[in-house]
Amino acid sequence: MKTGAIFYVTGDTAPEEEIQAMNLARDLGIRVDRAALVSKTTGYEDVIDAWWALLTQGMKRVICCAVSTQDGKTFLLKGQPLRLCG
Repeated sequence: MKTGAIFYVTGDTAPEEEIQAMNLARDLGIRVDRAALVSKTTGYEDVIDAWWALLTQGMKRVICCAVSTQDGKTFLLKGQPLRLCG
């Protein structure tokens, strides 16, 4: 079953423009087939848009993870991933 992840960036610090969602998943140790980033400045604007994009790309299981950043480059997972579907 294909798995997708949505990374929702919390806090006031925006991620750097070149941050890639798949690289973020790898750095956090989360194994997925596709990933999407949701933040104020980069990626999708809300979780619903990212969720729909992953579903249309064939993901049967989608998880959502809240992450925070202090410098825009390094991220910390906040809590456990939430399973949205599948």
